[in-house]
Amino acid sequence: MIDNDFTLLDEMKECWGQTFEQLNNSERLWLLSSVIGMMTGGVTENYNPHDVSDGVADATERFDELSFYEQVALAEALIHQIKYHRYNR
Repeated sequence: MIDNDFTLLDEMKECWGQTFEQLNNSERLWLLSSVIGMMTGGVTENYNPHDVSDGVADATERFDELSFYEQVALAEALIHQIKYHRYNR
């Protein structure tokens, strides 16, 4: 049941803990994939698929070469750049 006094994030934290510690890794990855899919679902002020260079697109084809923990580190680094350096380009 949706409580209109709480935001979605409030409800998620109430269900799964303040840092989502009650989720398992499969649930965390699924949520992360879903939110990234939402963020890249269409052209917005923050995302334009036509701005992605060929080199970046080519790199994604080699992600299977990275270990799980290297993929996590890459995701962390990219999220950090988006969060703190979003106005640099």
